Amino acid sequence: MDNNLTEKTIPVTIISGFLGAGKTTLLNEFIAYRKEIRPFIIENELGEEGIDAGLIVAPDTDVFELNNGCLCCSLKEDLFDLLGELLKRKDEFDELVIETTGIADPATIAQPFMVYPEIENYYTLERVICIVDAQEIDFQLEETEEARKQIVFADIILINKADTVRKEHLFELEELLRNINPFATILSGDKESGYPLEKIMTLTRDNFDGEVSIPDHPVQHYDHHPDDDHDHSHSGTHSHPHEQTHDQTHAAHNEFHHQGISSLSFVFDRSFNLDMFGHRLLVFLNLQAKNIYRVKGFIWANEEPQKVIVQSVAGALLISMGEKWPLEEIPKSRLVFIGKDLTSQGLEKMLTQCLDKDFVSP
Repeated sequence: MDNNLTEKTIPVTIISGFLGAGKTTLLNEFIAYRKEIRPFIIENELGEEGIDAGLIVAPDTDVFELNNGCLCCSLKEDLFDLLGELLKRKDEFDELVIETTGIADPATIAQPFMVYPEIENYYTLERVICIVDAQEIDFQLEETEEARKQIVFADIILINKADTVRKEHLFELEELLRNINPFATILSGDKESGYPLEKIMTLTRDNFDGEVSIPDHPVQHYDHHPDDDHDHSHSGTHSHPHEQTHDQTHAAHNEFHHQGISSLSFVFDRSFNLDMFGHRLLVFLNLQAKNIYRVKGFIWANEEPQKVIVQSVAGALLISMGEKWPLEEIPKSRLVFIGKDLTSQGLEKMLTQCLDKDFVSP
């Protein structure tokens, strides 16, 4: 890609969600709400004959269909080629919006925008939106790994068809999604009363980088099935937060488990050896690739004056420097691992082994 093709980056939004969640409906509302913005839409279709592009109602909107394959798999090379071609037409549109198939892994689609400098230099991934069906998401979480991965990687989770469920169920669903993905902003809406588009447009990935909220609740095993009359959630029996002392270290973790999904949160108040941390975590991701949906957080490393931002993207490990530690803040490392049937004991042991052995308590 020619460095002279662009002076500023093109903003990118990815819209994901399981089959029937309402992605195209939201896309139409998204386009209509921002009439002054000229979007270029990439529709990823599974079949040779595209359907969704014909459902986009905005006139004079460029829509490109990538057919007969999943964008995160066989058509990745086509996406690279398309992104290069779009730079030649950059004066014709203001932003890029990608609507994925209902079974796509958005982490893999986002990967080029986060990992490859030749893409990052020209495109900025601003937000990943996941739409969930308020009526169906309980079943989808239980039965489909794709729905889990879509929720876990989202910056914004939009509960669609919120008007079709009881308010109590909506509150429970919001809490469930917040526990599964502590990075995401949880919103709700429906076609009749509208979607919180103004709020959505104020949220970008910059709002989330380095800002990881570690919940204060004890270990929870949330195994509630919507058709059951009994509440199978457990809290208190396994009550921590789990606290251990490793030499001068306070290591705390919180766990959340639901339908095979684990969300494990860790806090360390002792600095890490960055080289060892990077090596051990990369090996861990390579060995556990199928079971790890996402890793994100920030660490206090060596004597670095800055937070070190840590995240995984489709199995790739990204480590970058964040903001400086505020003078009034005591540095602490905060990490969240989300995946399938994870256990905290092995992870905590691995992380503890990466702590700086020359650490001196401030």
